[in-house]
Order: sequence, then C-alpha cells, then structure tokens
Amino acid sequence: MDKKQHGKRKKVKRLVIAYLLRAVVILIPVIMIILMVCGCLYICEKFTKEDERTDIYTNTYTDKNTGNDTAPITSTADFVSKFCVIIDAGHGGSDGGTVSGKIIEKDINLSVALKLKTILEDNNIEVILTRNSDEKMSLAQRTSVANDSNADFFISLHCNYYEDDAQIAGLECYYNSPDATESKAYAESIIHAVSLSNDVKTRYAKTENYYVLRNTQIPAVLVEMGFLSNYSESQKLLDDDYQEILAQRMAEGIFNKIKGDENL
Repeated sequence: MDKKQHGKRKKVKRLVIAYLLRAVVILIPVIMIILMVCGCLYICEKFTKEDERTDIYTNTYTDKNTGNDTAPITSTADFVSKFCVIIDAGHGGSDGGTVSGKIIEKDINLSVALKLKTILEDNNIEVILTRNSDEKMSLAQRTSVANDSNADFFISLHCNYYEDDAQIAGLECYYNSPDATESKAYAESIIHAVSLSNDVKTRYAKTENYYVLRNTQIPAVLVEMGFLSNYSESQKLLDDDYQEILAQRMAEGIFNKIKGDENL
C-alpha cells in the first residue's frame, strides 16, 4: 500500500469518527429530553391515579373482580366538627383470629382498619387505632382505649367463619342490645351503606353480647366483614381493591349517621 492510499484511509477514518462524535453529541440531549418527558408523564399519571383513589367526594369505585361500581361517598367536610372514632382491628400478634389455609384474619382486619382510618381522616374525623401493627391486645385493653379517649364512636373489625356451611357469605354488623339505640343506629347505617354496593353482600344488623360491645361506654359496633369459610368471599377479602370498597362503604355509613345527628 503506497503512502497516498494510506493517507486517504486515515482521512476517511478520521471523518467517520468525527461524524460519530457529532451524532453522539446530538443524540445525548435528545435522549435526555425524551427521558425527562417520560419522567414527567409518569409522575403526572401517578398523581392522577392517586387523586382518583383518594377523592372520595365524587368518584365511584370498582371491584376489579366483578366490574361493578359502588355509589359515590358523601363528604363530611361541611358538617363534622371534632368527631373522634376508635377503630379496633380485631386480634393481632399471636392471636391470629380465624385462619383459613394461608389466610389469617388479623391481617385483613388491620389492612381494612388502616384504609378506613385514611378515609375518615380525609374527612376531618379524628381517628384512634387500638393497634396499628401486628401486636396482641386484650379485650380489656381495647375497651380501655375507647373509654379513656373521650371518643364518639367505636368500631371493631373482624372476619367471620362458619364451618357447617361454606356457602354462607356477607357482611354483618353487631351492637350490644336493643336498648343501645345509638349503637343500633350506627349498625343499621353501616349495613345500609354497604348494601348499596354491587360488590359486597350484606346480611343484617343484630344484637350480640360481645365483650367489646358491652364494655365500651360509647356507641359501639362490631363488623364481621365476610366469611373466610366461603372460598369466593375469602379471596375477595384478600383483595386490596375490595378492602378499599369495604372501608369506603363503612365510612359512608358512619358519615350518614353523623350527618343525621347534625341535622337534628
């Protein structure tokens, strides 16, 4: 190869490298702009979804298992003042409650309790949890929280089980006695609100002499959110979207009762 040809090849090589460097210099800002745009779109989408999830004033919610909508939640922002609710997530710690296969009641109770807490607090209601983690509490400790807190309402969350009939399903709400008129009113309001959902089956509001009901000095209800002995309902109770619907509908029942009292 003579020197002339060698020189031409070196020149071509330099030109190729120069063009590649120019291309890289041009592409880097373009790639950065694309990444920034994608990042902005992701953030906007995330906040939009979060707003849709937490805006309980106008949105409806859908159970992804059935595709049915629930009714919109009523805001309490205009009429609630200094109202406090005790939310008791049943069982906890070494007390798992009802266990069905790998499903442990205590975990569902706490998960729904935390969702209900968020909804109530978003509507200017103060919330006190008897437990906010996987810890065991005695029944006496739970009622003491309610009686020592100067709260207005106590709601205890549980899951049901009936081994003799796996077909039984539905949410139940208990209060202490027919004389407990305020507790009865809350129980009936919660059952009514939940029954408006196409996604959740309800059974009844009725009396039961549970410890936390008879020893709580404020209006109190105990909600059995569904039957873990029913396979279909147990799978729903594990579902985060279904738990959200339960929390929203129970909150609606509480809101309606408070609103009724405010309008008296």
